[in-house]
Amino acid sequence: MDSRLIRFLEEGIDLFNRAQFFEAHEVWEDGWRRARGDDEVLLHGLIQVAAGFHKLQCGQPSGAASLLTKGVAKLAAIPAGAPVPSLQGFRASVETWKETAARMAERGATGYDASSVPLLPEPRRGLLERRLLSHVTIDAPARRVWDVLVDFQAYPEWNPFIVRIEGVPRAGERLTVEIRPPGGRSMTFRPTILVADPERELRWLGRVILPGVFDGEHVFTLAPLGAASIRFSQRETFRGLLVPLMPRSMWDATRRGFEEMNRALRERAERNAH
Repeated sequence: MDSRLIRFLEEGIDLFNRAQFFEAHEVWEDGWRRARGDDEVLLHGLIQVAAGFHKLQCGQPSGAASLLTKGVAKLAAIPAGAPVPSLQGFRASVETWKETAARMAERGATGYDASSVPLLPEPRRGLLERRLLSHVTIDAPARRVWDVLVDFQAYPEWNPFIVRIEGVPRAGERLTVEIRPPGGRSMTFRPTILVADPERELRWLGRVILPGVFDGEHVFTLAPLGAASIRFSQRETFRGLLVPLMPRSMWDATRRGFEEMNRALRERAERNAH
């Protein structure tokens, strides 16, 4: 598996282990489109497992059982020495959950112990990489949340973290973004939008000086949980020579900024949402 696919794999594992199954599915699918051979089969199996657990989160155990069955079959075809350590044990746990989901469907049950969902082995993080993640559940339709997210002109009215964005939410566009971490000074940078998929994902890439010095790929995703409920998440992966030199206080302040923005977005989106 090449380095680019490993990045997709590891980012998906981070999300899966936080029970963000829809988001893990989306990341692994991006990698799967580029993969070949056993790598393609592995990622396809993980995609189906993630989709299965997302169905379980949404109260659809029958769909979960079907997807988990397909995922387990693909993972069983992966030879020993795959990029995911202890894959056999993970597959066995998913097999048990497949049966649990099938029994739930027969009984018409939807409740389950989310804490016992199997985890994938955590990837070893390189010195030149750091990832921050945060999410919140919002009781509003995806369209409403998306409209608030991409109404950049209104950010000064409600957003305590990203206080200004100039530009349009379109792939290839370059933005001017001003952030104000809690307790810190404002910083302005000019990222390029990589993805602007309405009601699903907004992603941009920002750089300091040159590629590989301090790059930040920021992703906002909307995961459907029901007709009028979504999980909004934002994550950022930092890579480059300056990453190990950044103080812990900067990472902590940035994470708090994510969380403050998430809460403010929820409040604004839920207002008059129904």
